[in-house]
Amino acid sequence: MSGRESRTISVLGLTGLLVATLILSTSAIASPAEAVSIEPAAAVGEVAEPGRPEVNEEDANSVADLVQRATPHQNGPANRVPYAHDMKVLFEEMTLVQLLWEQTGYAKTGCAGSGLNNIQPLSEGPMILIPNAGDLAAGGSNVSIHLSPDGEITFIPRVQGQRIMVPMDVGDKREGEEVLSLSFDEAMQLMAADKLVWTAKDQGPYRNGHGLPGHIAACDPSFDEAVYLEWEEQEGF
Repeated sequence: MSGRESRTISVLGLTGLLVATLILSTSAIASPAEAVSIEPAAAVGEVAEPGRPEVNEEDANSVADLVQRATPHQNGPANRVPYAHDMKVLFEEMTLVQLLWEQTGYAKTGCAGSGLNNIQPLSEGPMILIPNAGDLAAGGSNVSIHLSPDGEITFIPRVQGQRIMVPMDVGDKREGEEVLSLSFDEAMQLMAADKLVWTAKDQGPYRNGHGLPGHIAACDPSFDEAVYLEWEEQEGF
């Protein structure tokens, strides 16, 4: 390869990095204690998608360790494979959108990525993440994912001003207690016990929560309008 060709490839690589950096530069989300009102990174229905970095071997191992740690080793419902599988879906497959702004009955969102492991924190401020289709529900309370700039993950009420009713004893929290947030480990223990679920996980044309239009159809790489409409007709919607 000539020196000129090498320099051309280097410039193209740098251009790609600059484009990725610009895509990742979105407006900050207010903290859970503040009103959810920011300058949106995308208009309603537009695709504003941060980069999706490759999951390296260390990240993959950390997910595997987490599933093992969050799942009790005793025999019982929480030790069954489907609940560990739910964690895998959250980390690697679930289409997530960033909640940019919300009022009663109206939400503005932008694409975040597929799988929590594939979403980079924003240095400008925390991200509020929700499933593109369905909700994450802990008992009777819907929750959102709060991803801070340093990568810390907590789970907060889906609707500002509400609280999460804890569906079972977890960490220092007791069943029936109303709390403002769940730690990452607490949420994973609830998911392992099938107490934190994705409400759309059995829905859609593929019966796995994918292929639904949700907040922004284009965010879900498996969405196919023809397939979706055929499924709707079959289901009698």
